[in-house]
Amino acid sequence: MTIEAKALNEVPRDPGLYAMYGGLPEGWVAYVGQAGNLARRLAQHLERRDSSVTTGTSAVGLHVDYITRAVWWVHSDFSNKYRRLAAELIAFDIFNPALRSRGGISQEARDLLEEPRFVTEMKKLLREEPAGEYRPPSLPNLADRLANIEARLKRLEGS
Repeated sequence: MTIEAKALNEVPRDPGLYAMYGGLPEGWVAYVGQAGNLARRLAQHLERRDSSVTTGTSAVGLHVDYITRAVWWVHSDFSNKYRRLAAELIAFDIFNPALRSRGGISQEARDLLEEPRFVTEMKKLLREEPAGEYRPPSLPNLADRLANIEARLKRLEGS
């Protein structure tokens, strides 16, 4: 069952893999990454906008205003950085994101790709329903929320 985080502070602080989607209705995979702390990494991309792919300091960047949702997967293996990095490479093959993180992958992570059991388990995990999902506020969503606040205020003032 997918957990729906209404705010970034509701995203778990667990290590994991994540995918960010752009476009509607279902969209396309804009970016896939791994994190030792999912909440901190997604906040870095979507709130603080100070990750290398969002600051414009790299040749190709991610325009987070067009991100419609972020999903993530957690697994006991993800507490190990090399296993996360190897799983991220598998996620690249599955999701074919428009933008991929990292250039150099460690030999330890590459060696894990030679372990059939690990690869099979990660492919299975990534093809299943994600552990969670976060949808950043959009202009239509914010307009609806503002209209609701105005209606509540009007009711309160009329009381």
